[in-house]
Amino acid sequence: MYIVEFNAAALRYIFLSLILILGLCLEISSSYAKVFRGDVTRIADGDTISVLLEDDTNIKVRLAGIDTPELDQPYGLEARDQLVQLVLGQPITCVCTKRDRYERWVCRVSFEDIDVNWMLVRDGFAWWYRYYQKEQPEEDRMRYEDAEMKAKDERIGLWSDESPVPPWEWRRQRREKQNRQ
Repeated sequence: MYIVEFNAAALRYIFLSLILILGLCLEISSSYAKVFRGDVTRIADGDTISVLLEDDTNIKVRLAGIDTPELDQPYGLEARDQLVQLVLGQPITCVCTKRDRYERWVCRVSFEDIDVNWMLVRDGFAWWYRYYQKEQPEEDRMRYEDAEMKAKDERIGLWSDESPVPPWEWRRQRREKQNRQ
């Protein structure tokens, strides 16, 4: 009888230990980031770039945590041009956490230790993309939110417009218009 109780207790202990280990493994894997270094070869729009890596591989990168106006939207061309000025032809570091549905790497991009994504928000060329805030480290969430609030308060870039339309709303409105036709 003691052996049965001991075996049941040991099995419970082993089972709970395995659950704890699995949970830790999932936590570690969710915080995993892939780091790429290379030169920016193309700017598609204000938040998508192409990078030639050190091993001569090309990747597409979507800037994480932000959303810039679409190219046919007010400030869309300005956002793209700003990104061109910042990084085209420059060596950058991409800290990537996932791939999106278009197979682009979603990354925080830095140039000379400066967070390019944050700069676009700070300078009024991008919205902080709150929808994906849980994918950002808490420190980044706080910095991006603060940068957006300052840009709004100072009416910088797209915030100089009376009522700027976020790109996700712009895309939704465009889809609805196309569906009505």
